Amino acid sequence: MIIWLFLIGFVLGLGYAFIGEKLPLFVPEVIEKESNSWILNLFIGVLNALVLLVSYYTFGISYEFFASLIIAGLVFIIFISDFKYMIILDSPLIIGGLFILIFRAYFYGFKNMGLSVLSGVVLFLLMLFIGFIGKKIFKREALGGGDVKLAGIMGIILGLKLGLVAIILSSLLALPYAAGAMLLNKDSEVPFGPFLIASMAIVFIFSEKFSNLIAFLF
Repeated sequence: MIIWLFLIGFVLGLGYAFIGEKLPLFVPEVIEKESNSWILNLFIGVLNALVLLVSYYTFGISYEFFASLIIAGLVFIIFISDFKYMIILDSPLIIGGLFILIFRAYFYGFKNMGLSVLSGVVLFLLMLFIGFIGKKIFKREALGGGDVKLAGIMGIILGLKLGLVAIILSSLLALPYAAGAMLLNKDSEVPFGPFLIASMAIVFIFSEKFSNLIAFLF
């Protein structure tokens, strides 16, 4: 059983690496770059296999199990596509979001699914507003469309409160990278998507602790 689960996770991980590298090339303005090293692809495959194993033996067949697999897939795809091409593709977000809603409805009912959709809409609009303000202040695009859509997915997966925590955490994670990029090259763009998706994964994993922190503060 363990071997089969590991192999499934490993193959899925290789697939995520391939999607993150090749799917952006279907966008006309994207310029092809050097292929991922086999070491990186192997690392992603093994890491995803470990995620699948740990999730299965921690959660069993549950919403949390399927959500963790979807989050892992989005993490690997977005890390590669955004760092390599500065783009977050719509298709993985849409597919991931739809599967999350299906699992929400199946395990928790349609009312819970509706609340997830509402949380996603609120965070989407919030990030859209932040991007609008940032563009006015900095006279350039502060957030890409993919970042805004990703925030919506974060709301669907985490809910409103934890989604807000993840957005705040992503800003803190991105700050050192952004500061270093500005010092080295003032015109360089900072890919925000990987920090958003990483913060979503962190908050999902430690959701109980973050929920307790929210309850303590408010």
